[in-house]
Parts: sequence; structure tokens; C-alpha cells
Amino acid sequence: MKPLFYKGLCISVLTTLALSCASTPKAPQIKTDDEETQIIEDLKTAEPTERELYAKKIATVKISLVSSPKETTKGKIFTSPYVIQVVDQEDKPVELFEMSVVYPSAREEGKIIYTETAILTDSEGKASFLPPAPEFSFNSEISFFPKGNMEDSEIAELAKENTIKAAYKVQTNLKYSGGVIAIVDYNQNGKANMTNSISSSNILMSLMKLGFRGIGNIDLSAQVVAGSNAKIYEKTKALVGNGSKFLIFGKIKIDSYDKSAEGITYKVKGEISCMDLTNGNITFVSEETASCTDKNDWLALDTARKELATRLAAEIKYGI
Repeated sequence: MKPLFYKGLCISVLTTLALSCASTPKAPQIKTDDEETQIIEDLKTAEPTERELYAKKIATVKISLVSSPKETTKGKIFTSPYVIQVVDQEDKPVELFEMSVVYPSAREEGKIIYTETAILTDSEGKASFLPPAPEFSFNSEISFFPKGNMEDSEIAELAKENTIKAAYKVQTNLKYSGGVIAIVDYNQNGKANMTNSISSSNILMSLMKLGFRGIGNIDLSAQVVAGSNAKIYEKTKALVGNGSKFLIFGKIKIDSYDKSAEGITYKVKGEISCMDLTNGNITFVSEETASCTDKNDWLALDTARKELATRLAAEIKYGI
């Protein structure tokens, strides 16, 4: 019987020991603060940044301008929309790709103000944009680029590198409304010519070539030199009453003079503004330069002034 007793006892003891070992829980592994911080940092590192996501998005597509409308006139809507297309690296259309559109929308004290909106591509990868009827004239551009956070300088730079631009031209509706011109020329010594303005006549002729009618010169030399818009408005209204809708005024100065073996070079600079004669508001400002080199001193200056007048007239056509 003893052998059986010991055998049973041995089995009982082993079983008890086995159960005891199985029921004893392992001590939990507690992570330190440094280890937890490192895990969080590793997770952050693994997540792509906003810039990386934007870069990846634009790297897989190609954007092109399909068509753009002809210029229009202030107050009249463009006759057709701007159309762009987005395709992937295999030239397959990319649907529902969001694009930002930035276009001229207004002017404040003559300066252009831009508005941003967004468009989506269709099943053909195309997206179109028809601007609202323009309330101002412009000789500017419209821009298309993949939509993103432009407050991030790096994303903004990537967008700039992937921007499609097109002309945005809206000519004035005042070509037949009647206006007056008052430009003061300055000589090489910086003195204003108070009795005769060659540049006023040059700009007048250039505007007439562009189709302007009912326009002429007016003498506001003292007021223009003084630089007071209130005085300019007051004097103009006293002279023309309600007979003209706008006034073009400003100064033409000799920016530089150089004499060399090739001849004499004049660089002239013009700063002009347009005033709405119904209220005295400034609706347009422009600054242009032109230069000419000639053996003849007088011819060099005269040609430079005529070139400047041509450029300023083009700005006026798309600015007032």
C-alpha cells in the first residue's frame, strides 16, 4: 500500500505545484514617461505633413489650359468660360480634382483687387470658370492652381510652381463717354513746363487711335504740380461742368539721361491717374517707363515720350 500512497502523494504535490504556477500572474510592464513620449513622437513622424500631402497630390497630375475667352468690355460678361484639364501621369482624366481660381474682381484707389474661388474637374478631367460680369476694367491675368493651404509658405511656393495663367482683359466702357487730359512734362532739371505739354498731346493722339472719342486736353498744370486731388477736381468741374465723365492727369519726368558713343539716351517715367468726374474718386493709377537712344538729343527725348504715351494709352484702355 505504501508505494501507492507515495505515488498518489507525489502526483498530488506535483498537481498542486502546477496549478500554483499557472495561477500566478506576470508582473505588468510599465512604460516610463520618456518611452511614452518617444512613441508619440514616432507616430507623429510617421504621419505625412500637410506639405508632403500637397506635394504628393500635385506630383501625380498634369494641368493644362484648354481654352480662354476673348477680352470683354466693363459691364459685359465674357462670351465663353476659361477651361482647364487635369490628367494623371498616363494622361487619363482626373475627376473631382479641386482647383483654386484667382482673378481680378475690383479696384481700390486704382489698384487691382483679386478674388479666389474653387472649381472641380468632371469625368473628363475638365473644369470651367466663367467670371461674373466685370464691374471694372483690367489688363491682368487669371491663375489656376491645385487647391491647398496658401498660408503655408512652402505650399504656396509649390502652388506657384504649378500655376496655369491666362490673360484677363476687360476694356473700358468709357471710350465714347467724353473725357479730358491734363499731363505736366518736366525737363531734365526737374522743372515743370507750365505752358505746354507735349505728353498730353501724345496721349490724346494715342487714345484716339485706340477708338476714344469726345476727348481733349485741359490746362490743370498748377493743380497737378501742387498734387491736391481736391483742387484738381474742383478746377476741372469749374472748366468742364458735366460735359466729361473722366479726367486723366499726371506727370511725365525724365528718369535718366546718358550720353555715349551710340548717342543720347533718355529714359522717361510717367505716373498717371484717372478721376471719375461724377464724384472725384480715383479709379485707376498707372506707372510706366520708356527709353530711346538717338544721335539727336531732341529726337531721343521726343521718341521716348511718344513710346511712353503709347504704353500709357494702352493701360488707360484697360484701366479706367
